[in-house]
Amino acid sequence: MILKRGEIGAKVREIQDQLERLGYNIGRLGMPFDEHLEATIKAFQEEMELPVDGIIGEVTRQKIQETVVQLENSTAVNQNSGDLNQQNLPPVANEVGDFMNGNWQQWRVICSKTLNARSGPGFNYSIDMNFPQDTILMLHPEYRYPIKFDLVGKPWLVVSYQGGAFFIRANQRFIEPVV
Repeated sequence: MILKRGEIGAKVREIQDQLERLGYNIGRLGMPFDEHLEATIKAFQEEMELPVDGIIGEVTRQKIQETVVQLENSTAVNQNSGDLNQQNLPPVANEVGDFMNGNWQQWRVICSKTLNARSGPGFNYSIDMNFPQDTILMLHPEYRYPIKFDLVGKPWLVVSYQGGAFFIRANQRFIEPVV
């Protein structure tokens, strides 16, 4: 199965449903495969370290399905506690692994490869720097709201490194709060 821009129908809707379940902003469900869905697929492919072409081939389709299954298996385990004294606790990732609250001062890079730091919030921005595993990053002091969202609805954290502002994916696959 190959799906690309211009396609319509049930298979496109199924992919939209799955990407929406994974937390991507796909716009309206049931719309044709347009440039917005293509950008969303490219973001998913890059995040999953797949070849980035914006086309849903067999590898991308299978990775989307695997990721949905992982999400469904982890949702029951990864619930927030509801504790009223969470103000002093580090942020907890949501069911898709995203940190929606970036108000924590220090973050550690935990991905096994280097973490790409971009010039803006989204995969469409250029890579300015790569942070190796165990790099400690600080929130950028000039940003009041440290979480910025890209065009497909994914959160990016604004961090400071050597005086510059960089955007990194705010996801537990890549970073963790330093406690």
